[in-house]
Amino acid sequence: MEATRSAGVRSPADGTMGGSKLLRAAGLLAVAGGIANAVSDYMLQGGLKPGPGVNTYLQLAEAPYDQVFLGSIIGNAAIPLWLLGFWPVYVALRPAGRNLALPPVLLLAYAFSIFPGYHGSYALYAAGFQAQAAAPAELAGTLATMVERMHAYHEAVLLPISFTVPIGSLWFAAVVLFRETHYPRWVAILSPIIAPLTQPLAEMLPAPIGAYIRPAWGTTIFTLLFLVTTLVVWNVSLEREEHR
Repeated sequence: MEATRSAGVRSPADGTMGGSKLLRAAGLLAVAGGIANAVSDYMLQGGLKPGPGVNTYLQLAEAPYDQVFLGSIIGNAAIPLWLLGFWPVYVALRPAGRNLALPPVLLLAYAFSIFPGYHGSYALYAAGFQAQAAAPAELAGTLATMVERMHAYHEAVLLPISFTVPIGSLWFAAVVLFRETHYPRWVAILSPIIAPLTQPLAEMLPAPIGAYIRPAWGTTIFTLLFLVTTLVVWNVSLEREEHR
């Protein structure tokens, strides 16, 4: 054994431990990305402040542009870290079998890969809204058309997400509920589709708590999923999973 180690050959146990550390790191980075994105969510509304739980998009015209710009950049940089978190999600689902575990992970990872373009463009919308408000009357029609086109882009980006998130989320929840996985059954409620389904409720929250909860509503749900997943797979042996 000592001769093997001195020759630089790693034992299976070493490989398993190294893989587990990478798995944990992927999960923790996804959680860190969620925390950073939550900060950016609050920056998009001009900071952490009391108020009703209105949609962030509707607040861009009044939010300080420098904060919106920085929030957009932070979110754009943080969201890709969520993609790392789908490796632990796959490992947590893996006991159900590769054919059941892989499709929801691919569908959701694809959807999440689109989010940076959606989130990062908030700075452009804020610039358009604020230019429209400050422009002289003769430019009103031109700027209104520009803002309408921005909004059309905003909605079009969501089209592929509107298919992949529901399918991937329902698949994820069904596997957790009805198959053997590393997850406890209750984790099905953290399925990503919960975020858009409950967002209207968050937007209805009254002042002062609405503005504290609504901006990072979806981000909080996603981050909780990656946090729970990281804890669930913390001591999972990757070598044992490969032999299932």
